[in-house]
Amino acid sequence: MMFHGDLPYSSKDIIKKLETLNEEHIIGVGGFGTVYKLAMDDGNVFALKRIVKLNEGFDRFFERELAILGSIKHRYLVNLRGYCNSPTSKLLIYDYLPGGSLDEVLHGMIFIRILTIYISIILICEAAESVLLG
Repeated sequence: MMFHGDLPYSSKDIIKKLETLNEEHIIGVGGFGTVYKLAMDDGNVFALKRIVKLNEGFDRFFERELAILGSIKHRYLVNLRGYCNSPTSKLLIYDYLPGGSLDEVLHGMIFIRILTIYISIILICEAAESVLLG
């Protein structure tokens, strides 16, 4: 298994860390695989996506993600740092974003807005009740 990219680690170092990953390291699960938090010995942390073969579109998905994220650099897109494309493993390594996924952030914001509206309604009702009852 060989890793390619701009990571300052040997394939051997990455594989050694990869072998220690378990369910406790999972930070996301999607339609094409599982994402793990990969902490290296020097303290650097990455997100590692292990792509599982579910159907024939699997190889195209991997190649498309490599082509797109490997060529685009933008502050609002996760940075692809490395990959492994072997017959037995399809792995993508990204910079780790400690704030969570976009999905988590958006759902968290919606929850906070709903809670804020709910509290506002309660306060308005209490104020109206005190005005009516004097």
